[in-house]
Amino acid sequence: MAVDRLQQTLRRVVLIQAALITMAAVVLFLEKGAEFTWALLYGGAVTIASTGFSAWRLRLATEPNEHEAGMDVAGVFQSAILKYVLVVGLLALGLGVLKLHPLAVIIGFLLPQIGFLFGRGYAPRRRG
Repeated sequence: MAVDRLQQTLRRVVLIQAALITMAAVVLFLEKGAEFTWALLYGGAVTIASTGFSAWRLRLATEPNEHEAGMDVAGVFQSAILKYVLVVGLLALGLGVLKLHPLAVIIGFLLPQIGFLFGRGYAPRRRG
């Protein structure tokens, strides 16, 4: 049941993030052109990839384990560190190697973060 809620919430968050970045891309394509828009979409893709990666790692950390009854706390911390390594690596690739427009990449990275406000994050919550 918790995994179903996790997947449902993840889908909702990713859809909201994709909608936000798509709307921004349409508006900025008309204002700034294709190069700026591609950089914006790249930044948004970094956020969506990190969201999916975090949810995947959280699901692994919360699966029942034969050695421990509770959540794998070390796994949660490890997944947070790996998420930041992924984000830094992808942003470095976009800004350093691909030479994308820095402002567009940052806007594209930050804008989908608003999706967490509307999607209630991707961790199941207890009601009571």
